[in-house]
Amino acid sequence: MTTTVQVPYLDLARARRRIAAPLEERWRRILDGSSFVLGPEVRELERGFAEFLGVAACVGVANGTDALVLALRALGVGAGDEVIVPAFSFFATVEAVLLAGGVPVFCDIDLATFNLDPADAAARVTPRTRGIIGVHLYGRPFDVDAVLRLCERHGLWLIEDAAQAHGARWGGRRVGGCGRLATWSFYPTKNLGCFGDGGAVTGNDRELVERVRRLANHGQDGRYHHVEIGFNSRLDSLQAAVLNCRLPLLEADNARRRELACRYYGGLAGAGDLALPPADPPGSLSVYHQLAVRTAHRDALMRHLAEHGVTTSIHYPSPLHRQPALAGTLAAAVAGGDLPAATAAAAQVLCLPMFPELTDDEVAAVCEAVRGFFD
Repeated sequence: MTTTVQVPYLDLARARRRIAAPLEERWRRILDGSSFVLGPEVRELERGFAEFLGVAACVGVANGTDALVLALRALGVGAGDEVIVPAFSFFATVEAVLLAGGVPVFCDIDLATFNLDPADAAARVTPRTRGIIGVHLYGRPFDVDAVLRLCERHGLWLIEDAAQAHGARWGGRRVGGCGRLATWSFYPTKNLGCFGDGGAVTGNDRELVERVRRLANHGQDGRYHHVEIGFNSRLDSLQAAVLNCRLPLLEADNARRRELACRYYGGLAGAGDLALPPADPPGSLSVYHQLAVRTAHRDALMRHLAEHGVTTSIHYPSPLHRQPALAGTLAAAVAGGDLPAATAAAAQVLCLPMFPELTDDEVAAVCEAVRGFFD
């Protein structure tokens, strides 16, 4: 088996070329009008993204991590308040709880889907628990219904960490309005990404979303009138312009990601011990921010693919409860022992090339290289 095609893990230049002309026009308008912060492009994005998601309100912020911190602050998280988070996610999910002054409590995941296990989360609830952050990891929605039932039983709120799930659906509707608030990242690699940092918070409680907006702008309810201590976390107009160019393409791009995923599923069926995520349940629709597979031979497979021109990545090589930054934090943050599914995922997961401009030939080359490793 010889693979001569060089397959990148991600190629942002291809995405940039698709919007080059309309983006240049928008950027010229911004430069001519000197409207760089909280300008018309930001307002257009907030309206357009809320409409796309089918939610009542959206506020743009500086990045996805700030979106989480601001959502937690808007919900009143403070010292001693416990927030349940999955142990397998990007570090920002737990980092935000600590930055908001809360106590993260890790729950395990479903190893097949990589999303939080509602039953394990239920076992972590204490009298100090205030809410749950559910992560739609890799663009696959978690079991929103089960988590909402858990929240209702215990009087908890739900924040959707939807940083990887732009356009995903649960129960027939797009995620982003299922919990009290949802947080988004527009980092360049995302399904809806800008050319720098950016983020948003969405929800159906307009008053709560407006509190996020106020917190993100120094706690102001009017110019130079500060009613609470806030942050400086505003989405700039140049990045909003990129997103306004890319938002109309998102639905088609997500459809292409699903088509590519189908090609991977067909091309990799029966390859060694390789495990792919299960099919979406009825009413759910993944958007494949990542195409994540599992194998006990992850590191060797990654080296083999690199030798055959295929670039891959590991998201994420450590479960959150084993991150050195958390050593010595409050005991609740590391309760639960090894959290075996999260620990196994970190040792086995490998993400294959997945972006809408990827060609069918490139996917075929990846599948050929993977099968060559197991043959």
